[in-house]
Amino acid sequence: MLELLFLLLPVAAAYGWFMGRNSVKHKELKGRASVTRNLSSGLNFLLTDQEDKAIEQLLELLDIEAATIDTYLALANLFRRKGDWDKAIRIHEKLHQLKLPKSQAHQIQFELAKDYFAAGLYDRAEKLLVNLVRSPQLAELALKQLFSIFVATHEWQKAAQYQDAVLHTDSRSLRIALANMQAEALALEKASDIKQLSELADSYKQAIRPKYELATAALQQQQLPLAKAALRYIVEHKPQWSADILPLLQQCQLPAEEWYQLLSQLANKQNNISAVVLLADWLAEHGSAEAAEQFLLDKLTQQPSIRLFQKLLQLRQQQSAPAAEALSSVEDLVNAYLEKKSLYSCRNCGFKTRKHYWLCPSCQQWETVEPISGIDGR
Repeated sequence: MLELLFLLLPVAAAYGWFMGRNSVKHKELKGRASVTRNLSSGLNFLLTDQEDKAIEQLLELLDIEAATIDTYLALANLFRRKGDWDKAIRIHEKLHQLKLPKSQAHQIQFELAKDYFAAGLYDRAEKLLVNLVRSPQLAELALKQLFSIFVATHEWQKAAQYQDAVLHTDSRSLRIALANMQAEALALEKASDIKQLSELADSYKQAIRPKYELATAALQQQQLPLAKAALRYIVEHKPQWSADILPLLQQCQLPAEEWYQLLSQLANKQNNISAVVLLADWLAEHGSAEAAEQFLLDKLTQQPSIRLFQKLLQLRQQQSAPAAEALSSVEDLVNAYLEKKSLYSCRNCGFKTRKHYWLCPSCQQWETVEPISGIDGR
């Protein structure tokens, strides 16, 4: 009998293990069924526009099941796009409390910062983003969001704190943004210090504004060679800015031959309208009105432009009083048309305006609003 008991022990142990395993499976299945029921219930609330109840139901699931983080992130982002920032914040804050892998936790932190920014809670957003600047995956995005906060709050001087972090990225747009915000900080202090502007221009060669500010400050202080160098750099690297830069270059008193060579290059190689107009003036002054008129006619044939036609009208009116009388009404119509045309356009979002902005009012990108070139351009 004793021997029989010993024989039955392994059988009993195996049976206990089998039953225990089935019990654990049963509990797991029961738990999953509960999660499924709660999830279905939450989705039903969403479908019936009972969003508050839906969020409560879905947030309760986070205490049970944290494997569906992506689903919650998608739901929160949906609320943010709809403008329901408080709902997005509640979901992201709940996710932020979970113990998750660092990369996932950082992503949730970044999304929560975007919620706070959208809701106008800039201090909270900034606190979260400062920690993410050191994240290899999110550093660039975090810096861009931080700079958006500084733009919204006009705290330009804060941007300089992140110079090293910006230089560690490959982002050209971040460098341009940093240069512009430092220029804004100098303008706020009403500082036209040539040395500071020169250092800023040398540090951020991708940006136009430091060179432009340096040139205008140098012109005010009659440092014409410095102004000329800065303006020529802009024209050579960004010929689309000629409409704004060439009038300033005229103040630098360039020798006649150098001015002619610059205008010829821009007019013939870049087909720049502003350069063509100024070159016509140069030809009228140093050659003849007939030569200037023929030059404009040739350019109009190659590149039709209302502004070139306007210049041709002006030249014709200067030649004789009868011509001026006959063409005055035509010029009035052309002027009225041009006065309504936009002078600048954002290459990023297409925003059009007659006034220049360093920061596009529409897409909030720096140095994307440029002079318009083309048929009606400059």
